[in-house]
Amino acid sequence: MQFMRLASPAPGLRQYVRSYGQREVRPGGATLVDPVPARAFPMLCFVFGTPYQVLDSNQSLVETSTSVVVVGGQTRCHWQLRYQGSVNCFVVLFQATGLYRLFSAPLPELTDCGYEGRTVLGAVAVRLEQLLANTASFDERVRITDRFFLSYSLKARAFDRISAAANQILRASGGVRIDALCREAGLSVRQFERCFLQQVGMHPKLFARIIRFEAALDRKARFSRKSWTEVAHEFGYYDHMHMVHDFEGFTGATPTKLLAELEALFQERLVAIRTLMRPANALNDMPLIL
Repeated sequence: MQFMRLASPAPGLRQYVRSYGQREVRPGGATLVDPVPARAFPMLCFVFGTPYQVLDSNQSLVETSTSVVVVGGQTRCHWQLRYQGSVNCFVVLFQATGLYRLFSAPLPELTDCGYEGRTVLGAVAVRLEQLLANTASFDERVRITDRFFLSYSLKARAFDRISAAANQILRASGGVRIDALCREAGLSVRQFERCFLQQVGMHPKLFARIIRFEAALDRKARFSRKSWTEVAHEFGYYDHMHMVHDFEGFTGATPTKLLAELEALFQERLVAIRTLMRPANALNDMPLIL
């Protein structure tokens, strides 16, 4: 049996952090193996209890997680995670440039990879892990992390043209022209792509494609009565098969299979969302993909 909890960051952190999550796997249940789909945003994961195992596409063991892991954005489904025993993972999902702005993290080197947290963030990871380990309460961990990151936000890098462009791609669910973003930023295409890669970890066109994939999956999950064809048209895919091809490239699974996995993980939250039928806000509403 597994559970996923989500929470929003404090208002002063929302330009850096998208959401917090906590995945709990209770002992006595079956071994869980979850694929890691493409994801546009980096994350910081604190592993309490039994470490999870990282498998390759053939389900061969690659490594066992450390207690703190920094994971960059993912451009396709490279890995699977195997959970056994009693697992408790607290996750910080950053905004596109949030990890770079707060800690000057080397985003291009993190893409499609996960590294031991102390190697990337040093004393920051050590201190925050110590604070979080003192409580098993999700709500308290959120409060601790809010306070911790707010202190670092006072000396963070400024919100610049690249952060603005990444937010514009997010608001438009990936449906923007990159050349228009270059003009708005006052940069050549080459300059824009170089700066975007440095701060986000991937090229802007790929980032926009992954944002569109995430938005389409999120929309279908929230509005289950919409057909996949309606979702495809809404997000600018040529047709239903174009969307299927994109999903398979980013996740190794069909949209229907991926939706079923998402529904199993976020069952209670999705019931509440579907009952309220509240439209998502791309910047402020908590994402369903972690």
